[in-house]
Amino acid sequence: MNWKFYIIWLITFLAGVIFVYVLPDESLSPSLRYIFLGVWGSVLGALFNVITSRMQQNKNESEDFDAAVANKPATQLIPIVDGKEAPEAEPTMQESLPPKIIAPEFPDAEWIDFTQEILKNHPFPKVVKKLSAILPRIFKNASGVLYMYDSASETDLAQIFAFGPHEISDTKISQSACACFDNAKIVVADYSNKNQGKGCTHLHARPIGYSFCAPIEGLEERFGLLTIQVDELPQGETVDSWKTKVSMIATTFGLFVANQNLQHRFQSQSLRDQLTDLVNKRYMEDALKRAVSEARRHGTPIGMIMLHPDNFEEYQNTKAKHVADQLLWELAQRLPRYIRAEDIPCRFNEDTLCIILPGADKHCTQTRAEKIRYEIENLLISYGDETLRTTLSIGISTFPENANDAASLIVSAEQAMHESEALGKNRVSCSHSTAK
Repeated sequence: MNWKFYIIWLITFLAGVIFVYVLPDESLSPSLRYIFLGVWGSVLGALFNVITSRMQQNKNESEDFDAAVANKPATQLIPIVDGKEAPEAEPTMQESLPPKIIAPEFPDAEWIDFTQEILKNHPFPKVVKKLSAILPRIFKNASGVLYMYDSASETDLAQIFAFGPHEISDTKISQSACACFDNAKIVVADYSNKNQGKGCTHLHARPIGYSFCAPIEGLEERFGLLTIQVDELPQGETVDSWKTKVSMIATTFGLFVANQNLQHRFQSQSLRDQLTDLVNKRYMEDALKRAVSEARRHGTPIGMIMLHPDNFEEYQNTKAKHVADQLLWELAQRLPRYIRAEDIPCRFNEDTLCIILPGADKHCTQTRAEKIRYEIENLLISYGDETLRTTLSIGISTFPENANDAASLIVSAEQAMHESEALGKNRVSCSHSTAK
């Protein structure tokens, strides 16, 4: 066991454990914490296994060589020719050694540096830049392209970077153009062998020599494709050794991308409410503080709408909690239709939603609130055999008229909402507070 890499793995894993447990309780559920720790350990374990396996392979090859030299026969048979001894020519060292085993050639210093970038979880652009620099050294005289899924399409792959002396493929391809997506494994094409197929169709620009295509995947998700083309393999290297190198690169990078993707999802979940998919109260408070600072600098207003579905408690008490949750979900899905693109709808608490309206004065905020109240009052929601409907009690407040900071803006809007409830519900009430 390589204790250096084991200690690095252990420190990195413990860092992930500390990161998870210092998060606030409301940002991540216990089940998601355990899932993250399991995935984090698996990713680090896989990287540790790849690095140590290659080091062990090099060590075994060195031991085989030493053993072959040590086991050279101490005596030699001397044949008899015409009654005389005819000494046989001394075998050369080249003849006495076993066939040389060619290991995949890696620039060790650069490769270790690249894996350190991954273990330290550096940003995606930095790791990609390091990968684009190391690939030409690993695959000498070759050309290649790294593709990742295009954000604008679920089926197309866009070129992240290309390297080498030749252009081998298009900047954008469909996933059906590469056979490795159907096979879910590395595809090798030998263009000198007429009995083989023509290889992946996206390699039409230079179907010469050999090509290697490997999917970039991890945690049962597929993220992209690495394709390599070389006119002639370097002396001493084989198709199998190149296939091994492609596999190591694709696996290592795939696990890194999977970990980045998982972290992005956890971060998104920590900022969004799981039921409504609106931003949660924690994000709302931070966003409102930033909006107030911006409004102070530019002398612009901010509107706040606080709304409560009047039938929420009735459905929760007389039917079931999931019915009330369904009502709240339906409202959350419709709110963005009634507000501007720059407005921020949020879930304030269990039964209350709110909206931040940057740049909106009292008149604009009240008009928008009345629009929402009218649309929801006439909304019929089909839920199984039932039809759900509700009215809204809405309170509005504006900065700087009713409040001079984020906290007092929230309080004044909430007080106005409770006033609407006390006056009979299904109405919009304006805050009577004045900024201190």
